[in-house]
Amino acid sequence: MLGLRDVAKKVYLTARRRQPPAQTTQPELIETVRAHTSSVEALAFFKDGRRIVTASMDKTLRIWDVEKRAFIGWPFKGHRDIVMSVTVSPDDRRIASSGEDNTIIIWDVESKQMVFKPLVEHTRRVSSVCFSPDGERLASGSWDDRVIIRDAETGAVLSTLKGQGSHVLCVAFSPDGLKLACGGSRGNIWVWCTDNAELLFKIDAHGDWVNSVVWSPDGQQLVSASDDKTIKFWDSSNGFQIGLPCTGHTGIIYSLAISSDDSFIATASHDTTVRLWSTKSHLQIGQAFKHTTYVDCVTISPSGELLASGDCDGNIWLWSIENILSATFGLDSLHHSYFAHRSKRKLGRQLYVEALSDANKVRTISIFV
Repeated sequence: MLGLRDVAKKVYLTARRRQPPAQTTQPELIETVRAHTSSVEALAFFKDGRRIVTASMDKTLRIWDVEKRAFIGWPFKGHRDIVMSVTVSPDDRRIASSGEDNTIIIWDVESKQMVFKPLVEHTRRVSSVCFSPDGERLASGSWDDRVIIRDAETGAVLSTLKGQGSHVLCVAFSPDGLKLACGGSRGNIWVWCTDNAELLFKIDAHGDWVNSVVWSPDGQQLVSASDDKTIKFWDSSNGFQIGLPCTGHTGIIYSLAISSDDSFIATASHDTTVRLWSTKSHLQIGQAFKHTTYVDCVTISPSGELLASGDCDGNIWLWSIENILSATFGLDSLHHSYFAHRSKRKLGRQLYVEALSDANKVRTISIFV
């Protein structure tokens, strides 16, 4: 019996030519559900891909079961003001949230209870929180111009980074956890060494607020989104810009997410759309995902098959993006579909289960055992 890794390889290598199905660049809306009584400020997929956590202006958080299309239990209550950010721990056991009440709360997912009392070191609104890849640390960025890195298990402060006169709007750990990127209200991005709190470099990135910044899965690039309506790519080793910006949004861009295979990003804007962009060409993929009001946040499932967005009316929008990606990337010269290509990329990252799942989507396959 072949191992999972060998099976995934053979599935990819033996995908054979066949007429592709009818394809479209039109987004496919699966469902819209009212999650909150006010704006959905942030949302994130759990690593299992089956659940989404949302944070809202109504001061609560909720967990939505994607497969059952139902909310799990009651809302998380504890913040005294708008919840601005939410992040899920790598083991899916905890979530952390932050808000305009200047606090951070770490929650136990199963019990929906606070792990300990709200963390109150910041003196102004806390706009962003994120777990380190190993789940041992938690970083927060605030309008008090500081970034605080904590022990995620105890809440103890490990280090404090100064935002150099700029509100810190977003924070993101590198995939190896050795660096932290922060975006600010003066259009700057800072990259810090997390071991010794050394500022490695600063990027004069945008002409307006940097609302979101993410790392590519291989850690070699940073991607940023701004109030100036552009998305830009940066070499994470030196801060040099890579290629041309992504342009097309007509309103400020509030949120940015990157796919696990590094092939595309998604952006959410106050022009009432979500858009997909190729990380290689920086061109838009397919048509815009049209909403009925401002879109504040976006997230991509770990499998890359689903996209969720949150709007100012308190709704979650769930989209299928398989067809739009396949139609856009099309068939290459080796007659492998987008999904076979994605399978190979995931195989290279040792994501064997995900690679096999993608390979099985190829229209005709033969596995020789």
